[in-house]
Amino acid sequence: MDHKAQLELKLYDLSLFQARAEQKEHHKLSDVVKRIEQELEEAKSVAKEKKLLYEKCVKSVSMLEKSIKEHDNSRESRLKDLEKKIKSIKAQMQSASKNLKGHENERERLVMEQEAVIQEQASLESQLASLRSQIDSLTSEVEEQKAKVASTRNSHDQAT
Repeated sequence: MDHKAQLELKLYDLSLFQARAEQKEHHKLSDVVKRIEQELEEAKSVAKEKKLLYEKCVKSVSMLEKSIKEHDNSRESRLKDLEKKIKSIKAQMQSASKNLKGHENERERLVMEQEAVIQEQASLESQLASLRSQIDSLTSEVEEQKAKVASTRNSHDQAT
């Protein structure tokens, strides 16, 4: 064989080798692309899960904020109701205090009146005792006078 035939044979072998090498490289790249596509799908799946979890968290936070706001609003209304009740009770206490002072004043007036009546009673009892003593004294004088009159009559009757 001559060199030309050998060269052609070698060129043919080289082209076959190059074709095999390209197929091998193509096959490797195809495997890399498949692996990257699989990783990409896994990453998309993870991202989708993370997005769902994020949306769930956003909903939870939104519900919590709403609940906090409602609780805050109800707290404000409860505080206002309690303040109204406190004012009402204070007004009732002031009214009761005024009534109590009025009753205390009435009680003091009645106590003073009672003391005056007791003093008046003592004074009247003293006057009554004094008048009884005068009555007894006068009764005794009248009896003495009656006895004198009777004695004078008897003397007079005996003399006539």
